[in-house]
Amino acid sequence: MGDPPPVGTTRKLLWIEVQTGSAYDVSDLPSGLFTQFAAISASGVASGRINPSLTWRCAPEGSRIGFGDEDWLPGKKYAGAVEVYLPDDANKVSNAQGYWEWLVR
Repeated sequence: MGDPPPVGTTRKLLWIEVQTGSAYDVSDLPSGLFTQFAAISASGVASGRINPSLTWRCAPEGSRIGFGDEDWLPGKKYAGAVEVYLPDDANKVSNAQGYWEWLVR
C-alpha cells in the first residue's frame, strides 16, 4: 500500500478494459486520457478532474494498467486497475472524456 489518501478522500481501484480498433492512432486519442477521471456527488455536482494516485501501490503490480501508455497499439487489448482518491461525497466516477462511468460502493 502507498501513503494514506488525503483527508476527505477514499482510495478506490477502477478496473479498465480497453480494446483499440484497427485504426487507433495515439495522436488522435492519447491513451493517457483514459486515466483521467471526475467524481460526481449524489446531487450531481462534478468535482473537476481527479488524477490517479502517484504510487498506484494499492493494486497488485501485475494488475495495474499504468498512467496511460503512449505506446498503445492498434488492434490490441489492455486491462488493469487505476488507483484514484475520490472525494468522500462521490457516488459516481466518470472517465474525464465521458467514455466510462462507475458507481462508487
